[in-house]
This record gives sequence, structure tokens and C-alpha cells, in this order.
Amino acid sequence: MYREDVDIVATNGLLRKSFLNMFIGLLVTISVPAFILATNNDKMLQMIQTAYLPLLIAELVVVIYLSARLEKLSIGTCKILFFGYALLNGFVFSLFTMIFPIGILLYALAITSTLFLVMALYGYTTHEDLSKYGNILKGALITMIILSLLNMFLGVPALYWMISVFGVVLFSVLIAYDVNRIKKLALSISEDEDENGDTMEKYGIMGALMLYLDFINLFVYVLRIVGGKRD
Repeated sequence: MYREDVDIVATNGLLRKSFLNMFIGLLVTISVPAFILATNNDKMLQMIQTAYLPLLIAELVVVIYLSARLEKLSIGTCKILFFGYALLNGFVFSLFTMIFPIGILLYALAITSTLFLVMALYGYTTHEDLSKYGNILKGALITMIILSLLNMFLGVPALYWMISVFGVVLFSVLIAYDVNRIKKLALSISEDEDENGDTMEKYGIMGALMLYLDFINLFVYVLRIVGGKRD
């Protein structure tokens, strides 16, 4: 097999694992609010609302732990942590059903899915190495976080909308960036699946986490725009 063919196999293999795990993670997340809506379980929503802060803390702990310990954890543990995070996120996102009509949520989901597909295709097909924009994107992300925290106290409507648009643009670009990064990462992994299968599986989980976070954050900012500001 030619080296170019090997690179394509490795790249497609890692991207396939990343996208598959991300898709399953999204299904896990969506299943929670879908179940609550189907059963009209207001009591469960109230419990989630009460436990909102602990849920957010638990999510943060899981993401940090998984990212920091990826190399040392077993594949099974990595998957449990990732899908556990997706489940926790499902509980948090269930609260959106108390704020937005189902039509708005589905509309935002459709827009997010379309943007994700377009930017993921660009990140995969472009011959440009997007890693050179990493520092710019990190700076933009930090700036957006600072502005968001600041506006929590100021409550300026114009700044709210600016951050929302900025968030949509930023996470759209991050989708292309992360797909491109996963593509480049695959090239550094040996094509010997028997020897490096565990490595491929673990990076497939990490790739899924990156893409999942991009999708979720993009959805939130799209929802802020299409749903309007809700107090």
C-alpha cells in the first residue's frame, strides 16, 4: 500500500471514529429532553433546575479529567466518561424546554446541523493547515468568555447580540479547525491498527469530544439568535 493510501486510511479511520462517537453522544444528549417532553415530566424538570449548578460542575470535572488523563485511561473508561458527559449535558439542556418552544429548538438544531456539515466538509477538504490559526482562535475564545462574564453584570442588549453573533462565527470556524486538526493528528498515528488500535480509539474519543463541544456551543449561540433574549 502506498504511503498516500495509508494516510487516507488513517485519516478517514480517525475521523470516522470521532464523528461516530460524537453522533452517539448527541443522541444521548437529545434523548433526555426528548424523554421529558414525551412524558411531560415536570417533576423531573424541577429536580434538574434545582441541581443545575452541581450538574455544570460535574460536566466541567468530567471534561478536564478526560482531557488530562486520556493517555492513561482505558478505552472503556474514556467512553464512559464521554457518554456520561453527554448524558449530564442532556439534563442541563432539558431546561431549554422550559424557555423555548419546541419549534424554535428544532429550528436552531437544523441551522446548527447545516453549519456543522458545511464547516466540517471545509475542514476536511481544505489543503491549508488550519493549525496556524490556533492562537488567534484561542484568543477569540478567551475574549468571548470575558465579554460574556462582563455582560452577566452589565446586561447590555447590544453586547448580548454581538456576543451571540461572535459565538456563531467562532464555533463555526472551530468546527473546521478541529476537523482539520483531527485529520492532521491521524497522520502522526501509525497505520498498524493492531499495534496502535488503542491509541486510535482514544483519539477517536477525544476528537468526538472536541466536535461535540463545537456543535453544542454553536447550537447555544444559534438558539440565542433565533430564540431571542429570554429572561
